[in-house]
Amino acid sequence: MARINEWTDEEVARLHELYGSNRTFEEVELEFPLRTSNAIRLKASRLGIRRPLIPGNFIQTKPLIFKTGNHDGSDGFILKCTQCGSWIHVDKDIERRTSILNCGQCGSMYQVLMEF
Repeated sequence: MARINEWTDEEVARLHELYGSNRTFEEVELEFPLRTSNAIRLKASRLGIRRPLIPGNFIQTKPLIFKTGNHDGSDGFILKCTQCGSWIHVDKDIERRTSILNCGQCGSMYQVLMEF
């Protein structure tokens, strides 16, 4: 791979936007096809950009209960994404599984609180 020495202002701005977001490192890496993963991490470090800490990424929320009444198995919970406003369907068996989920539209992560 050819070595590129200088980062453009556009690349630096994009790195600031993506590296500190909830995107995975692999997703960030895809945005810089001419840069190695090491170059991306090194540049972010030199700029003082940090990846978010996992617990801080989660928004704690209490979902709303709903019942369809037609016994089709779609009873459960819904919550509204605070970032993009879309509705997120949560299966009724969420209490038996991990209570972390993400919005299908914007990727915001939620920790579902089931204590009512």
